Amino acid sequence: MRAADQTTRSGRIIGDGFSDEITGLRQRLAEHESNQSDRYWSRHNVEDLLKERCEFFDAIIKDIWQRHIPEKAAAELSLLAVGGYGRGELFPQSDIDLLIIGKRPQRWEPQIGNFLHVLYDLNLEIGHSVRRLNECRQLAKDDITIATAMLERRYLAGSTRLSEKLTRLLQSSRLWPADQFFRAKRDEQIKRHAQFDNVDYGLEPNIKSSPGGLRDLQTVLWVFLRQFNTAAPKDLEAFGALTRQERVWLEDGRRFLWWVRFGLHLVAGRKEDRLQFEYQRTLAQRLGFADTGAKLGVERFMKLYYQHVLELRELNDIVLQYFDESILRNNEKPVVEPINERFRIRNAYLETTGPTVFTDTPSAILEMFVVMANRRDISGVRAQTIRDIRDHLHLIDDDFRNNPANAKLFIDLLKAPYTLVSQLTRMRRYGILARYLPEYGEIVGQMQHDLFHIYTVDAHTMMVIRNMRRFHYRSSEEKFPVACHCVRNVPKIELLYIAGLYHDIGKGRGGDHSTLGARDVSAFCRRHGLNDEDTELVVWLVEKHLLMSSTAQRQDIYDPDVIFEFASEVKSERRLRYLYALTVADINATNPTLWNDWRASLLRTLFTETRKAMRRGLESPLDRQASIRACQAEARDKMREAGLSDEQIDAIWRIPNDEFFLQHTPRQVAAVSQQIFEHDASGEPMVLLLDRRGPIRRERAKEILIFTADRNRLFASCVSALNHLGLSVADATIHTSSDGLCLNTFIVLESSGSAPSARRRESIINEVRQRLQQGDTSAAPVTRHVPRQLKQLPTETEVSLSTPADSDHSRLTVIAADRPGLLAAIGTIFADLDISVRQAHIATLGERVEDVFEIVDAEGLPFRDGERIYLLENTIRQRLDNQIASL
Repeated sequence: MRAADQTTRSGRIIGDGFSDEITGLRQRLAEHESNQSDRYWSRHNVEDLLKERCEFFDAIIKDIWQRHIPEKAAAELSLLAVGGYGRGELFPQSDIDLLIIGKRPQRWEPQIGNFLHVLYDLNLEIGHSVRRLNECRQLAKDDITIATAMLERRYLAGSTRLSEKLTRLLQSSRLWPADQFFRAKRDEQIKRHAQFDNVDYGLEPNIKSSPGGLRDLQTVLWVFLRQFNTAAPKDLEAFGALTRQERVWLEDGRRFLWWVRFGLHLVAGRKEDRLQFEYQRTLAQRLGFADTGAKLGVERFMKLYYQHVLELRELNDIVLQYFDESILRNNEKPVVEPINERFRIRNAYLETTGPTVFTDTPSAILEMFVVMANRRDISGVRAQTIRDIRDHLHLIDDDFRNNPANAKLFIDLLKAPYTLVSQLTRMRRYGILARYLPEYGEIVGQMQHDLFHIYTVDAHTMMVIRNMRRFHYRSSEEKFPVACHCVRNVPKIELLYIAGLYHDIGKGRGGDHSTLGARDVSAFCRRHGLNDEDTELVVWLVEKHLLMSSTAQRQDIYDPDVIFEFASEVKSERRLRYLYALTVADINATNPTLWNDWRASLLRTLFTETRKAMRRGLESPLDRQASIRACQAEARDKMREAGLSDEQIDAIWRIPNDEFFLQHTPRQVAAVSQQIFEHDASGEPMVLLLDRRGPIRRERAKEILIFTADRNRLFASCVSALNHLGLSVADATIHTSSDGLCLNTFIVLESSGSAPSARRRESIINEVRQRLQQGDTSAAPVTRHVPRQLKQLPTETEVSLSTPADSDHSRLTVIAADRPGLLAAIGTIFADLDISVRQAHIATLGERVEDVFEIVDAEGLPFRDGERIYLLENTIRQRLDNQIASL
């Protein structure tokens, strides 16, 4: 091999000529990419950038073709651009899809290979296929995706005769007739939307595939192209297939999504279509969306994104419905059922009886949804009626909103037996809900930049109401038994839906969203004629919609004083049922992963204990000490039967704190106490795996109880052992008696959110015991899934350390973003800093933890020196924040 020869990316050995060619082309590519990037960030028109990009690559590819495909071969082959490249949508990281056709393309395999190798050696993302004409036809016939890609082919080089022949083959009416093509593309979209739970307002949307994204727009244009042989918006408007407004939506929406996708590819530096949080912030900043006093720049950027998506989703609805009527149902015999003088059903779809219905009777805009929600035999709304609704949205003004007849219609809708969520979703998509409830319009497209919300506020609201409806279904009884019971036993279900509609409506305005929402829903109730009692209930539900989850997760719900305080706020079983259903629907609509066995058990225990307290009567609440004495008395009887004396029992019970007797049944107290009595605390640790008491046996959480003599780094060893087992700690109580004996309890979950299975019982006990004996304080490498958002939405850890003047310990509070291995990391830090834990309460609250520790130094003394406290706070904060960066 000559010294000048070299090996390329494709593995070929090439000589000077090829090397010079590739070097020159790479330089041209680099200059072009740099120029396009500079012009994009200078706000150059994205349509011009895409056009120029396609023209540039057309020229490059044609040039390479001419160099490597001889004339004789070019006469027998045709080179076509297909897919996104074929339709002229080539973004910075898009694939360049090529199709080479010929009668016998294998004859020119070496030349075709050289041509493709040069493209690969330029580091281009090439998708290519080499096929005979009859293969193209057969593959297009068998696969709608291939047929669609070929539908948008564009001739580049080679034989025009072959290209034209392919055109004739693909235009055959026997290959994907219009009705089959439309049905296939519609079914394809339905399946794709299902992957996104049919939600167009995900917080990290896929700009290409999410509902309302580019693929929805392309679906519409593909159907137009197949039907009219053109996808040009102005041509479609001229044909009457699009109205002027729809054409504007299409052009503006497409231009905006192109603009965002172009920038997304630039900032990601790879083929990326998901608008992740970090890319949203970068794009918003670089595209000029500055923060204001009212909103962050990224919120303004994404609100504009969602506005275009909502318009494109409506356009998609109208066009597909139009084609359903004109193609699939064109030959159906009309079956028309009059409903009243304003509406009728035509072949299962609702339509108005004439073009002036909404002008003559504006209330019909709401009435139509009430009609649909009271029948099961209406599949949707006809395209022309959707267009008529849009053209009459201006009729929904203050007079319309304050009209008692319209208020009654909206309440009737909430009372309707069927498809409430579908009708509210239609109203949201058609713009009716935002016009009728202006406060709802404020949350359309409102972002929620945190670690656990996955939808915008308005989409989350629809999901809450959907969950409430699902609590009526038998299929929900196994997972949500108490919620199903509550929903079926509330006297007025519409009050629950109103609370769901308004619970987050105050977000994005600054201030307490619960208070703002309560004010808004109070006005709604007055306008809609609710009586004082119902209004008071709904306002209370909105204002206190976080109360139940907060109480369950922050406080000891086994403490009668906590139950009494909560029950006193709730006041009645009626309110309790409404609040429980709202709470469970809200959590599951926020992010389904938040609903785990522990959270379910907490809420159901709080519901059950509160109901018991109310039925006993709040005027005679259980006394905390009386509850402890009752548990001890029953446990003492069992321990006496086992042969223990009162003196022995009293000695054992000097070890645990009061929470031990509140959180465990008398049977458990007796069993654990018996084992403590028989155990030598100076030897190996005692490790038990218990069922934490709860209202439903199969949902009881698993509790690891550890009894041992106190020693340095004990807390770190405990949490390190659990971390090595891949268990997450949902709650924990650390207690050290005055005798230096520790009784620690940890509520643990698997990474899936479920309690550990019985099969793991012995392995968990043995592993924990072994690691405690070894004194291992190391944190295991994090192998569990770490949410990407944790890094993209960093939350600074809050650490505060204080020591009351007369205290023998210091109080350390750590508030941090929850993640795998967090407690083990805290334990390791404590071990490294010679901090001993006397008491602790660990609480996981959604996406964050709030842990409180009573600590002393290596000599058993509290921290009092101000400089030392400052250094400790900063050290713990920095190390925990650095842990996130290293995950």
